[in-house]
Amino acid sequence: MSDTARFTAAEEQAIRDTVQRGGTPPCPRCEVPMTRRPIGGGSFGLGYQRQREWLLCAQCRRSVIFDVKRGTRL
Repeated sequence: MSDTARFTAAEEQAIRDTVQRGGTPPCPRCEVPMTRRPIGGGSFGLGYQRQREWLLCAQCRRSVIFDVKRGTRL
């Protein structure tokens, strides 16, 4: 059985739901609590500032980045 490096859409949704509730999501693949790292960024003259968060699994090394305000994957 082949295991892909990227989370499935359903796995990303589960992570996003947990983050939006204010919790620390477990990795959907290995159940280890994911590490949250904020990613800053200026507006660079665009009129808005993105607030992104990088969630990493210390065990399987998978990760995903979300735009916190919009709740979408980047």
